[in-house]
Order: sequence, then structure tokens, then C-alpha cells
Amino acid sequence: MILTGVAGASLLAGLGVPLSRAFAQGEPLKLGFIGPLSGAQEIFGAPMLVGAQIAADQINAAGGVNGRKIEIVARDDKAAGPEAVKQAQGLVGEGVHLLFGAVQTAVALAIGPLLQPSNAILISCAAIADSLTHENFNPHYFRISDNSYMRYRALARVMAEKHPEISKWTGIFPDAAYGHQSWDGFVDGLKEYYSSLAKKDVEIIEPVLTKFGATDFKPQLTTLMRSPAEGLFNNTNGADAVTLIAQGANFGLSRKFKAIADGANEFNVPKALGKRMIPNFWTAMHWYYGGYQDTEMGKKLYEDYVAKTGDKLPIGYVEQGHAAVYAYANAIRAAGSAETAAVLKALEGMSFDTAKGRRTFRREDHQAILDVNFITFDVKDTEQGWEVSDFVRIPGADVIEPPTPGKEIQFRFK
Repeated sequence: MILTGVAGASLLAGLGVPLSRAFAQGEPLKLGFIGPLSGAQEIFGAPMLVGAQIAADQINAAGGVNGRKIEIVARDDKAAGPEAVKQAQGLVGEGVHLLFGAVQTAVALAIGPLLQPSNAILISCAAIADSLTHENFNPHYFRISDNSYMRYRALARVMAEKHPEISKWTGIFPDAAYGHQSWDGFVDGLKEYYSSLAKKDVEIIEPVLTKFGATDFKPQLTTLMRSPAEGLFNNTNGADAVTLIAQGANFGLSRKFKAIADGANEFNVPKALGKRMIPNFWTAMHWYYGGYQDTEMGKKLYEDYVAKTGDKLPIGYVEQGHAAVYAYANAIRAAGSAETAAVLKALEGMSFDTAKGRRTFRREDHQAILDVNFITFDVKDTEQGWEVSDFVRIPGADVIEPPTPGKEIQFRFK
């Protein structure tokens, strides 16, 4: 793909490279992708890698970075910390010190201790646990996605705005650290935003806990159907969420609850359920492509993704990989070097354009400040069985927490 006209010129100008410049004779700029490319989590890692490759293609077609091409070196971490460590060590051994990916929090935490001794940087692209930029802060780590505090408080704000009639909420999520942390953030947001926006107090009903990989949610669904709650927070993910919602449809879940606030499943649940999809299901998105068609980078990423894959419903993980590559490209351009120390310094406090709008890496803790996206669905009598019916974009600056690197996050209302 060769970019021409305004699109090509603006993408190139954003990297500070004249259109007339030919590629330098130096080696390509190698960026190491570490993510799940096999197994159940491949549905997140593979699209992220596609987004990264699209970014590299766009940048290279426009002249590269300081005249050098970008090359993505991909490794499969199998969504496991030990395997991620092995792959990160292998990349560093090959001279690749600028890493990105790390879909799971456990993977980001596992790689973290290697970064400074290996003179490497990691930009994680989906791991949202607050600890990564708080008590486990690492100066060689950057997060390009929203975090748990931002996402779940923003989701609560959307519920207060869209469903002010709901006064009682419960939840269902895995009995694991990330599940409890997401619930804490959501409850904190419910208490703030129902009071300030809906002008009412909200009652929190004891949540229902699950295990990873469950195939039968009937006991949990029975408990939920007996709950006095009117709203349901869900943070089961992937196949677990599909199973829960499919079984829940038979229980009358959508009749019981006026709204379901989902933490992370994006298009995976409606794609899997098709005509069995339920209404009033809100989900967080790392990036909703339809909300950024009025921006050049958002429109271009969507067009290139469809051309490359034939899929017209990209999940937000595509944009995460795309943004990470642009982050490194902008930092290398600003630093005039691909050396780790120079790139790290350039990333700190850096603001740059992405397909999701303007992002800034907060200098204190390396957390990105960016939009938080949510969509909901209408059930339709079509072959697909559903369509996106609403989109909400919450500015990250409105919901981000104060930086406290090295210290645990403090909720305000929980």
C-alpha cells in the first residue's frame, strides 16, 4: 500500500519525515511483539498483531522513521507468564529491546523484572490491572490502554447517565484479583455518579463469584435471578462470558435486569451468540472503530484492517497494537535514536495522535490518558441478529486516578 495525497503527507509529517526521503541503508527498527498467538487467548493477540503490522506498513509506506523501516518480530507467549519471560529473553538476546503486547496482567508482571537489567522497554496493550502503574510501577514499563480504575468507574458513569432508574446493582466475576479489583472500581463509580448524576443513592447487592473455565453457570444464574438487583455488572471474559450469557438467555436474564454492564468482551459475545444475543448489554471497548471515522487515523486503520482481513467488525485490540507501534515511532523520531534510554525519555510525557484520538503518557507513572469507549446493542431480526445501537466516549482525563507510583490506588467512594 502506498499512501498518497493528504493521507500520506499527514501520516509522514506526524513522524517528521520528508516525503522525498528514501530509506536509509541501516538495519530495520525492530519492535518485539509478545502476545497470545495460540490457544483460547489468540482471539485477542492475533488482532493486536494485525493492528501492529498495519501501523508498520503505513509508516514504512510513508518513508519509515528517520529513514528506517519498522519490522515487527512476533513471539507467542501462550498467555502465560513463564512463556512470556522466555520469549522476552529471546527477543532481547536477538537485540530487540523495544517490546509491546502483553495482553494479560500476569504476563506484564512477569516480564517487568527483566526490563531494567535487560535495558528493555515494554508497552503493554491491554493489561489493565491498576497495580502495573501503582504498587508494581516499573520505570521501563508504559501502558497504552486504560486501566481498571478508569474503565470501571467510567462504565459506572455511563450506567448512571443511561439508566438512572436503576437503584440496585450486583455483579458476577471470577474469584480472582482482577475480578475483585474491577468490582471495587465499578462500585466506587456507582456511588459517585449515581449520587452526582442520577441524584439518588445506589444499593450494592453481594456479587456472585465464578471460576475460570466454567461450563455451567446455572447455580450462579439461579442466585442472580433471585437477587433484588436491577442492574448486573459482568466481568467474566471470553468463552466464559459467552457461556454465561447464552445460558442466561434461557433463564430470562434480560427480563430480570434492566441493563448488563460488561467489562471487556467487546464484539466477542454478540458475534458468538448471533440471534441469541440479549438487549441492554453494554460492553467496554479498547477502541470502537465507528466512533472514530471522523478522524484520519481512525478511518485509515479501519479501511486497512478491512482490506487486510475482510472482517468489518474489528475488536479494539487491533487499535492497541497499532497505537503501540506509533508510540515507538514517534518516540524514536523525537529522540533521534532507537537506543533504549533515549526512547524511554521521549516516551515520558509524550502526546501523540492515534486511531483513538490523542494519547498522552503521564510522566509520573507512564499511564496513558485516552478516551474510554462503550457500546450497546439492539437485537434485530436479521442474519446477524444484532447491531450497535449506542456509543459513548468518556474522556480519560475525566476518570483517571491521581498518579501514585509505588503505592496502592485509593478509591474515593468505595
